[in-house]
Amino acid sequence: MTSRIKHALTALSLSVAAVSAHAVTINDGYNGAGLSYNADVFGDPNVYQVDRMEVTYDSDNLYVSVFTNFFEGADSYGHKYGDLFISVDGWSPFGNAADRYKDDDITNGEKWEFALDTSTGDLYSLSMVDYMDQLVSSGTSSSVRKNQEVAVNTSKATLVAGETSSADLSGVSTTVGTMGVLSFTLTLADLGITDLSSSTALGLRWAATCANDVIEGGLSVPEPGTLAMLGLGLVSLSLSRRKKA
Repeated sequence: MTSRIKHALTALSLSVAAVSAHAVTINDGYNGAGLSYNADVFGDPNVYQVDRMEVTYDSDNLYVSVFTNFFEGADSYGHKYGDLFISVDGWSPFGNAADRYKDDDITNGEKWEFALDTSTGDLYSLSMVDYMDQLVSSGTSSSVRKNQEVAVNTSKATLVAGETSSADLSGVSTTVGTMGVLSFTLTLADLGITDLSSSTALGLRWAATCANDVIEGGLSVPEPGTLAMLGLGLVSLSLSRRKKA
């Protein structure tokens, strides 16, 4: 085997490894209804700030990390960690990015197909029949961003049988003003995604039960063929550079 082929195979393996650990960052560009759209955080940002959501995935799982200052006990209202909502048919909020979806609330935004209970790590599916009954709202008190979906009503939604998705709170903050991380693992099969043979558009959302800051957004999982082509392109570039040298 020639040295050039060996280098090409090495480059290909490194390329495949790199693209298989594809990462997407969803920044906090969503406000939602409940107060002036210029106010990203309702209340003290040292307590309620959600900075970003980082998403990685492989052929079996989706890994979601939510970076936030919030932790249970950080305020005097008893607000809790909310649940992670998932859409498997794209992300369709009400409104537009220019006004940070200022009129989007529990009644008119994205209809989520799944919710992962942060407190138990259980995954629930949400039916479009009696959809609103399966959601828990932030409410209408003066201490919350009003009428935002924050959790799944586990007595109404359907537990996904045999699911292996999970939540990990070991990285959450315990100090006001300090950024921590909530980690979620979503098994693609639990979401009805048995393979990545075609591009999959997803939507994700998380907030504390007060919804005083909300992270919501969409991402696309590229086709495996696209990843392979990227790897081959990197190999071709490597060979071309070696030939010129």
